[in-house]
Amino acid sequence: MDRNLCHIDVMKGQNASLPSWKFRSIKINMRVWYGLMAIIMVLSCKKDQRQQLFTLSYPPPPINFQILPGLNTFDTHIYTLSPIPSRYATLLANSGRSEGEVIAIEAKAGYLSSVFQDINLDFVHRVSVFIFDPFEPDNKIEFFYMDPVPFRDKTVIQLFPGIADISEWVKKDYFGLEIRLDFRQNSPTLFQMDFQFELRAMGDK
Repeated sequence: MDRNLCHIDVMKGQNASLPSWKFRSIKINMRVWYGLMAIIMVLSCKKDQRQQLFTLSYPPPPINFQILPGLNTFDTHIYTLSPIPSRYATLLANSGRSEGEVIAIEAKAGYLSSVFQDINLDFVHRVSVFIFDPFEPDNKIEFFYMDPVPFRDKTVIQLFPGIADISEWVKKDYFGLEIRLDFRQNSPTLFQMDFQFELRAMGDK
């Protein structure tokens, strides 16, 4: 069953013997398969040859939203914050780097908490954060997430950074954020949430 969205703003075979030539062929094919898999694993584990040029930290401006009491566990609760100044041009200039040196901008660290970090967020089951173009809201991509949020008492949720290049959105003057929350328990009370995150501008070594 699909979750509601709540916007706020092998085959069985018979046993049979195989001729010896077919058996040898299968063994050879399996060796080729394992060899290919080993090559793929080595390539996928290759060390990132890029370097971090500078970071982009938010806030400023403050990124806050309000959670109402008694929100249910059946809906995905969506909070939209837009527009947010990217400050990319200023941060680029302050870094002493040039536009041509930046080959990607990626998520680095993200934290979700109540404004005063005094609310137990154990009722939150899943978090997904999207960045979007305020002038084309459907043009969006997930760049932070936590699924599931570990089941223990906490006042801060540290999010996993996505691997997507979000240059397309960050290099503009403004971007928007869409924070999606799923709950394992009803929200306990009315309070303000705070989202802080850091991005990294990457370049070639």
